[in-house]
Amino acid sequence: MKEKRKSELYGFSLGEYMAEVCPCCGEIFWSEQDVALMERKAKEKGIWGLEQRAKIAVAGNSLIVRIPQKLAKFLRLKKGTEVIIHPQDKDKLLIEEIPETKQS
Repeated sequence: MKEKRKSELYGFSLGEYMAEVCPCCGEIFWSEQDVALMERKAKEKGIWGLEQRAKIAVAGNSLIVRIPQKLAKFLRLKKGTEVIIHPQDKDKLLIEEIPETKQS
């Protein structure tokens, strides 16, 4: 069954496109042309290629995650930026920058 579906990458909208949707499992199948458009929009927004693997390292008694430079630039993070870290799920970690007005 074909229907219009929203496409997102990392929470950013890439538009709405017609897609084949499996009536049994709900899996979505996009056309090759629409996938090319989604990729172009993601590149225009600067979000294409931000996902990277990282390893957990150790610093003193703490575990650390290195944030790749491309991702840090996109998020405008720099040394000394204060963040709040908390679990979003059993296997997801959320890092949120503390707005300057809330920093003490």
